[in-house]
Amino acid sequence: MPNDLKQYLKKDAETKALNKEDSFNFHCAKECWGTCCMKENVGLLQLSVYDVYRLLKKRQDLAILDLIERKIEDQTNLPKAYMKWKENGWCPNLEEDGSCSVYEERPFACILFPLSAEFKIDDTSNTISVDYMLRKNLCYGFHKEANPVSQKFKDFLNSNNFDNHEKFEKLEIQKRDEWQKQYDLKSLTNEQLHKLGQTLYCLQDKANNKNSYFMDMYAEDLKIPKRAKRIERFTAEELTTLALEEFAPRLLKQFFTS
Repeated sequence: MPNDLKQYLKKDAETKALNKEDSFNFHCAKECWGTCCMKENVGLLQLSVYDVYRLLKKRQDLAILDLIERKIEDQTNLPKAYMKWKENGWCPNLEEDGSCSVYEERPFACILFPLSAEFKIDDTSNTISVDYMLRKNLCYGFHKEANPVSQKFKDFLNSNNFDNHEKFEKLEIQKRDEWQKQYDLKSLTNEQLHKLGQTLYCLQDKANNKNSYFMDMYAEDLKIPKRAKRIERFTAEELTTLALEEFAPRLLKQFFTS
């Protein structure tokens, strides 16, 4: 651990539901305490499609396979991205001095810390709600030595690009739910799952260092017109929306109608 603070970790921390007027005392710093950046503390760190594209834009010095890994979820049989821990069990964005190299672009789970989120789908109204829980005393950032500051939950929600993260988390949850209801995802072959994972998470990596315009490699497969806009000019928001609302749905339709 970059900072020798294991004595402060409390994995069985008490959780408390929050409303917007609640406050809590905590300090999350770029010079990370190491609680949420180590495999031994958090296990797998789940990434949304939006997280992946933000990280890809920031960490162009790393190949995607050194930054994320994809696993197939047992429940849905859909590919899901996770942080690819280094051999020493550290996050690839954690520096030797304990600082976070992507602090401003860190994933939603890291921005959310020390909170956790529970997303719920209402099939009747076709809406997604979210409940936030505070995991008390889980990290050194709660302790007086870290100089925690009092912050209202509603102010916390208005920081760190939070609205965008929550919006794209909900979009991904909604789309995955639609795909589960529409298709027999358990019947997808390993080749199809690999292609779906590439489409969701690796668009930028596939186009890097190539003299091709965005969508050249997808236009024929997905029957989508070529675009003249180069991939590096697309924002993470645009790429996430395209992946979830256009590319993956077209690919799944192709799998189950061919």
